[in-house]
Amino acid sequence: MKKLLFLIILFPLFSQGHPGVGIVKDSKGNIYYTDAKQVWKITKGNKTVVVTNVHTHELYVDQNDNVYGEDVHYNDKANKFYHYLWVYRPNGQIDTVIGMKEAYIFQDFSLARDKKGNQYYIKRFLVRNKDTNHIYKLSPEGKETIFATGNFKDISWLHPQDDGSLFYVSNNAIYKVDTLGNIRLVKEHVGNIKPSFKFSGNSITIWGVWQDNAKNIYAAVFSDQTVKKIDVAGNMTDIYKSKGNWTPLHGVFDNDNKLWVLESSDKNDVRVTLADTTPITTQKTNSNLMIYIIVSCIVVGIVMLYLKFKYFNSIKLSRLKS
Repeated sequence: MKKLLFLIILFPLFSQGHPGVGIVKDSKGNIYYTDAKQVWKITKGNKTVVVTNVHTHELYVDQNDNVYGEDVHYNDKANKFYHYLWVYRPNGQIDTVIGMKEAYIFQDFSLARDKKGNQYYIKRFLVRNKDTNHIYKLSPEGKETIFATGNFKDISWLHPQDDGSLFYVSNNAIYKVDTLGNIRLVKEHVGNIKPSFKFSGNSITIWGVWQDNAKNIYAAVFSDQTVKKIDVAGNMTDIYKSKGNWTPLHGVFDNDNKLWVLESSDKNDVRVTLADTTPITTQKTNSNLMIYIIVSCIVVGIVMLYLKFKYFNSIKLSRLKS
């Protein structure tokens, strides 16, 4: 009965084919991304498909420039999910790392990994032994430990960083877990209260979170069609706005420190855009300016009425005295 309920909840999300957050860079500056159907490689601005017919939402690149992903599918006859783990090597060879098996029974693998190969995961969707109170860490040697303790029942993505920390999003706020497992609030009220992307409905949604070399933090705010930058002092600015029916999913900086943004349309199409990261004037700033202008006009009007009233009263009083 529990498994049936799990499938009822998860299958509509899967069948709608939501896009992923998979965009990574290797040491040579090649960029890889997934459109949930295949994996693309960008080299010096040229795009090629390097892994075909794979449904993966995340990608991971290790210290040797091997790119990892999965292929997950739903079997209608068996009413089960199946997946396997593959690797694309720098020489173009594709190997199976973990063979096809039923998903969500055990924690087979995670693509949320740091540079040392440690895997991070929450046992949120397991059919058995579900656990939403811990983030787990699995070492390359296969040792599982509890990395952090808290309430993680609504966490969709974990974003490990090169320094061994990780970010996650909960209730429109970004949190950081340091290497010792301590949790710190980075920024709250990241997304606007009223989403501008109609595809989001009334849901405030943040997808990818990442850092640059200067430790500035970036967030792909799906519901606002905006990439937001949070500097080391905690100041937040909009640095990129998707156009039309597109919105950001994640991003990565190339070797020239240029930002490439993974975007999705309201029809689940996927593309990558080289972003202009010049800070842009936010709608909030424009709204504040408009409020200032309106209030100023009201104040000036009141002052003018007061002076006018005082002026006519003084004339009237002078005539009565004369």
